[in-house]
Amino acid sequence: MSGSKYVHKNFSISCIFMVLVFVAAACVLMGIAACSGDPDDSGTGSNGLTSNGNGSNQGNSSGGSSSTPWVAPESHVMVSISSGTFTMGSNRQVTLTKDFLMGKYEVTQELYKQVMGSNPSSFTTGVASGEVQAKRPVERVRWYETLVFCNKLSMAENLTPVYTIGSSTDPSTWGEVPASDNAAWNGVDANWNANGYRLPTEAEWEYACRAGTTTVYNPGDTWDDDWGWYSGNSGSKTHEVGKKTANAWDVHDMHGNVWEWVWDWYGALGTSAVSDPTGSALGSDRVERGGSWSNNAEHLTSAYRHFNYPYSGFNSLGFRLARNIP
Repeated sequence: MSGSKYVHKNFSISCIFMVLVFVAAACVLMGIAACSGDPDDSGTGSNGLTSNGNGSNQGNSSGGSSSTPWVAPESHVMVSISSGTFTMGSNRQVTLTKDFLMGKYEVTQELYKQVMGSNPSSFTTGVASGEVQAKRPVERVRWYETLVFCNKLSMAENLTPVYTIGSSTDPSTWGEVPASDNAAWNGVDANWNANGYRLPTEAEWEYACRAGTTTVYNPGDTWDDDWGWYSGNSGSKTHEVGKKTANAWDVHDMHGNVWEWVWDWYGALGTSAVSDPTGSALGSDRVERGGSWSNNAEHLTSAYRHFNYPYSGFNSLGFRLARNIP
């Protein structure tokens, strides 16, 4: 075999030379860029993000591309909640007609930073012994910022964004997040049929918190420290998500740790039976639920309501995600 290789050596070199000449000519005709190749070029979706081949996206979800694929942190988990009817508050019958997904945990600092590129939280040091700093809930998030986060995360996972401001679902076109009351952002439109991430409605939040119960707190009528972080056991700070007992539907920290923004404008709940409510059409404050590390136990009940301006952020206020079932 070695002799045969030697005999055909000059012929092989000639063939290789001819192939190289042919390839060079093709490059001239087709354009150098087309022949040079790009190791990160694995397909670009309509939002400008680069597909990593498994249904997710690469890049920074604001329209630019990147060679880093989107890999969600382990704290980003959604659980399925079945539709049903329950008593919201003290006497309003509410029916949720569709199954939906709810965040198993409050949005963590690691997830927020991965999506948004920054972490607004106050509690970035002093994590409790045995807990992970990055898995503490994000806080000091304005309601307006949750809209940006939800759409960016949806884009990163090739989902249809829920929120539209100024006829666009792309947050990069919305401008700076307002630090004061803003009519355009207050008028955000929600596509309730989209499969992307969103805030839960107030009804969805309470339904998921109760998990089939009718007691003051999810597990009972008398507070137990195993259920959540509050002023009596928090040490005046937030804690890693998931450290307290989950409810019957495997959702954690719905009592305490941080308050959670929901979609609804704050207004009277009413007493008439209703299906799939999304709250008042107008208002000045958005609802928050669940209580926090700084509150007494009576503020952590399943029905307790609180509210704040949508441009406000506090170190006791975060949020949780919801999604329609695909």
